[in-house]
Amino acid sequence: MYHKFHYDKNERLRTQDPLKILMDIGLKRGDVFMDIGSNDGFFTIPASKIVGKEGQVYAVDIDEEAIEKLKGYLKDMQIFNVETFISQGEDFLIDKNIADIVFLGTVLHDFSNPTKVLKNAFLMLKEGGLLIDFDWKKENTVIGPPMDIRLSEREASLMISKANFSNIEIKDISDNFYEISCTKG
Repeated sequence: MYHKFHYDKNERLRTQDPLKILMDIGLKRGDVFMDIGSNDGFFTIPASKIVGKEGQVYAVDIDEEAIEKLKGYLKDMQIFNVETFISQGEDFLIDKNIADIVFLGTVLHDFSNPTKVLKNAFLMLKEGGLLIDFDWKKENTVIGPPMDIRLSEREASLMISKANFSNIEIKDISDNFYEISCTKG
């Protein structure tokens, strides 16, 4: 179920540094990066700069307005290595074995069928590719989506495990966020 949680970009930058997060997960020049639930490109744009012209970024979101806003940013910044898609995460499967990293940035709780999103991510990843679920802790925080829709680290990691990912690691990022990383293969 899609929830539109308003999170001001400046406020978001105070709690998340997208460039640091992407560098810390190992994103590098030449990678193929998929941002599932990209919204207007908070992680997409920094990812495009990291992967460079040798790499490719796919930005996927159900919100047509957000994708149109992202397209405007890309045009203004003359960024040419991003392809955008308006799609539900459950329905998105562009190709198999093409991505180095599939990134879910604070969105796993938004999908009506997160297991299907994870299974599609598994198919799109190259062997040894990395899935990252960067998400809200299921604890009372000053900011963030409603508690009843958040997934705990345990709930998310169980879903991820059922989608056949391995080497599942949970990392405490801050008072608000955790990160789950795992691999295909």
